[in-house]
Amino acid sequence: MSAAPVVCVLGDEPFLVDRALAALEAEVLAGAADPGLSREAFTAPAATAASVRSAAETLPFLGGRKLVIVRDAHRWTADQWKPLLPYLEAPNPSTCLVLVAEKLDRRLKAGKAVLAAAQVVACDRPRDAELAGWVRRLAGEHGLDLDPRVVQALVLRVGPDLQLLAREVEKLRAFAGDGGSVCLEDVEALVGESRATTVFALCDALGERRMDRALGALRRLLALGEPPVRLLYMIARHFRHLRAARDLADGPGRAGPKQAAKVLGVPPFVARNVLQQAGRWERADLDGVLLRLVRADLALKSGGGREVLEQLVLGLCDPQTKRPSRGRGVGRTA
Repeated sequence: MSAAPVVCVLGDEPFLVDRALAALEAEVLAGAADPGLSREAFTAPAATAASVRSAAETLPFLGGRKLVIVRDAHRWTADQWKPLLPYLEAPNPSTCLVLVAEKLDRRLKAGKAVLAAAQVVACDRPRDAELAGWVRRLAGEHGLDLDPRVVQALVLRVGPDLQLLAREVEKLRAFAGDGGSVCLEDVEALVGESRATTVFALCDALGERRMDRALGALRRLLALGEPPVRLLYMIARHFRHLRAARDLADGPGRAGPKQAAKVLGVPPFVARNVLQQAGRWERADLDGVLLRLVRADLALKSGGGREVLEQLVLGLCDPQTKRPSRGRGVGRTA
């Protein structure tokens, strides 16, 4: 990255934001006699745009370039931005002003001014379907060439937390050494099971109607302090995917993992798993599952706890489960 006089680090993924800031600091302050004297950091809205402008206009100590970082710039109001707007039109070339913002409103004057003046570094959180590609690129930065199956296993085992994924990639790199390789067995041995892994295990067990596995995963998650409402949301999301996959299977032609991945917004290896699970369910039964989920949601909001989810799991995994009749409780067969 060649740092411009104004850089906007834009996005809501803290791990990517921190990586971008570290890269900018390393570049801008390379060779500085005293990097600490050539760097100033502010946080909006406590810091004013006027104070930031004053710092950016000040020449760096003993030459070189100066780095001025403003975190949470999106929290400034339109009026609070005003003192900085003239500076953006003619920034100090010896300063790199870094504006860190989760989002910018392109319709407002400040948003337009920043995007027109700044080099934008995108730090948006990757979608589920993009995680595998992100892991491969990160592994490549570490000189590690991972087999696609290893990448898939790593994503499934760790989940969408980029900080954890990066940590596990570094662990695999240290294990492999220079020019070494990593296999599936290595991932299973070296990468610990996370909450995300257990959530995936719970959803997969429900999709496959494996009662023992589903109850075990549910109880581990509850013991870890996972809120029942969040678990219900993840279960509902999985069954919405199953219903969409069932629709694809019942439609004209035969949908493959790539097509399903685009429709569902998940990686192809996840879509393949969802398609296989959807084959175990009739569309009418999946509609009934969604009704059960609504009833479970109401039960949780009425003061219910783990017993609501356990009853739901028992009902969903019952091979005789059909659409629930009206008036029956969550998890009871029709």
